[in-house]
Amino acid sequence: MTAGTRTVGLGVEKPAAVAASAPGRNGARRRLTRARSDGLMAALQWIGPSYLIFLAIMAFPAVWNIVISFFTVSYGSDKFVGFSNYGQILGSSQFYSSLWLTIYWTASVFVGQFLLGLLLALFFNRRLWVGKFLKPLMIIPWAVPGIVAATAWTFLYSQNGPIDQVTKTLFGIAPAWLSSTTLAMPAVIIAGIWKGAPFYFLMILAGLQSIPPELMEAARVDGASRLRVLVSIEMPYIKNVLIVTSVLGLIWTANYFDGIYLITQGGPINATLTLPIWIYNTAFSDFNLSEASALSVILLVIVLILSIPAIRERRLT
Repeated sequence: MTAGTRTVGLGVEKPAAVAASAPGRNGARRRLTRARSDGLMAALQWIGPSYLIFLAIMAFPAVWNIVISFFTVSYGSDKFVGFSNYGQILGSSQFYSSLWLTIYWTASVFVGQFLLGLLLALFFNRRLWVGKFLKPLMIIPWAVPGIVAATAWTFLYSQNGPIDQVTKTLFGIAPAWLSSTTLAMPAVIIAGIWKGAPFYFLMILAGLQSIPPELMEAARVDGASRLRVLVSIEMPYIKNVLIVTSVLGLIWTANYFDGIYLITQGGPINATLTLPIWIYNTAFSDFNLSEASALSVILLVIVLILSIPAIRERRLT
């Protein structure tokens, strides 16, 4: 055995420096593990209360709603009925009518809000001296309480109201917007687009303003057209913003209740009876909480199905 080495095990020689450093590495590893454990405990102490509040306010009622959907309540007693409530709903023609109206409403409002928000964001992304005065005004529809917005649109659509006066002057007709089974849904869709477009405007504008100016300048020097810059630079750069905004917009729109209910109450003749309106009527007009719970679970599954592709794309990026 030479100097600087020592025998390990069955006569295997290991350098003394390596042997001496092993305890040091083990100690460092233990200290790192302890530091990670301490960091985890500190994180739990900071965010633990908020998670408990979330579980108490959000998670527990959601789970309880799912449980209730498997029961029926009659004369104050609960009876387990399994999937009977779901079978009754899926066997009803009203479900498919409301499902179609929900899809029609969600798709129309989502596309309208997104396009209007995108156009406003592109317009105000330029250096305009009036921008600082007009931008706050663009947020007003989103900031107005739902009941105020619904009351205003009900007045606008009323017989001999402002919209009737305009259509009568321009086209010689004054349709009954909220009394027509064919015009009621387009009427509330227009109101929904007006109400939610500012959210898309704010999110997209924030994303556009985060694009490095050098990137845009290089595209202009290369002679790229405005449309080419939008499609090849701006939209890909803010892709994550668009995905998050779209997911939130789809969830909010599919679950939207107050505006439709306050304007049409789901009428006329169920022409605007989307799933959220039907859930409300089932729970608080028919007092059938079990069936309303089953309906809300079905709506939850539909919203999750709509959101999964966008969430998956967000994870990939």
